[in-house]
Amino acid sequence: MNSTPTTKLGRALAGGKTAAKTGGALLGYYAKRPFLSSQGRRIERTKAHEKSARSLFSGLTLLKGTALKVAQQLSLETDMLPEAVCRELSRAYHQVPPINKALVRKVVQKELGAAPEALFKSFDLEAFAAASLGQVHRAIAEDGRRLAVKIQYPGIADTIENDMALVRQMLRPMVPGHQLMPALAEVTARLKEEVDYLQEADNITCFKKRLNVEGVRLPDVHRNLTTRSVLSLGHLPGSPLDAWLSGGPTQKARQIVARRLNDIFLDALYQCHVIHADPNPGNFIIDDDLNAGLVDFGCVKHLGPDFIEQYRRLVMSAAHDDKATHYQVMVDIGMLPQKPDRETEHELRAVSDEICNWFGALYQTERFDFKSRPDFMAQGKAVMQRCQRLHRHINVNPDYIFLERTRYGLFRLFEQMAVKISFRNPYEW
Repeated sequence: MNSTPTTKLGRALAGGKTAAKTGGALLGYYAKRPFLSSQGRRIERTKAHEKSARSLFSGLTLLKGTALKVAQQLSLETDMLPEAVCRELSRAYHQVPPINKALVRKVVQKELGAAPEALFKSFDLEAFAAASLGQVHRAIAEDGRRLAVKIQYPGIADTIENDMALVRQMLRPMVPGHQLMPALAEVTARLKEEVDYLQEADNITCFKKRLNVEGVRLPDVHRNLTTRSVLSLGHLPGSPLDAWLSGGPTQKARQIVARRLNDIFLDALYQCHVIHADPNPGNFIIDDDLNAGLVDFGCVKHLGPDFIEQYRRLVMSAAHDDKATHYQVMVDIGMLPQKPDRETEHELRAVSDEICNWFGALYQTERFDFKSRPDFMAQGKAVMQRCQRLHRHINVNPDYIFLERTRYGLFRLFEQMAVKISFRNPYEW
């Protein structure tokens, strides 16, 4: 079994080998391409993407640490990466290794100045959940309150810059630079925030002060037991959304919870100008009264009012089937060029119209029924993949990437929950 390279040179060599493998697979396809039929090209292109994806996944998982987190985030980039690559990278969610108990004690001792038994009434050295770049432990404070204590993987903050350079090297053969660089720059910025648990504590405090949604709970921050690498929060009772769904809740219960998750997104975006940008089902804790607890505030994105207004116009144009405005807003946001040639503009408008039709379907009835449209997200993914043929003309807006990734993540949850939900809200309708 390959061991994880720990030196800068060793990790660079591993990244270089991966880049050579991913590039080699694609070069092999391009060498064959002139001699293939249209169907043959599709088949061989898919094979090349699958081979490149396996090499990329193997390289990222070998590096572990930050590289694994990047693999998880990139798996959501369905409009930038080939489907085979996204599918392969999604496996990274199941590859995160736990910290051993001795190392957990060492981290607590170093960060908080004493052993766990001296700081807590009780502390379970066995993690009960994974978290962004760390893991979560049950504990009881000296005053008897139940806590969830997040411990960061040691040394992970020091690997971000080097690992992101390696990821850029690995992906360069697969993604055009004008799309890759802004996306990875945004991922890097969010990762640097995620490794600072004091910043996460501030994010929670910000949400608690500004977000006011009925039936939504946020954890309390225990500042005296929190550092850049240890975060102590009040424990929220309940089960993670995926575990709650496996218990077979009623349709009515699923409707209530889905509405609350949608309200969190809308109120945070339009009232607070911030989004919780990690809609992983493990980050929503559902209790017996159907309250939704929100956890893991490492990936939070603050958005400017001008951008939010542009996004609102984009959604409203889709909701009301105003294709001309939809196209113009995509230009205003910077996703599409200002003055393309006539043929390119015709193709770009066709892509904009497809996105408008797909997204606008959510607003065409009082309540959109995900149960009767189980292929809705698959259709959207197909639309985004068709955008790839025009990648030379489509630019990446990092704010838009994080916003849409969050919203599409919620749509996937609603699809899984098989709910009917109204998207006709005061902000967008």
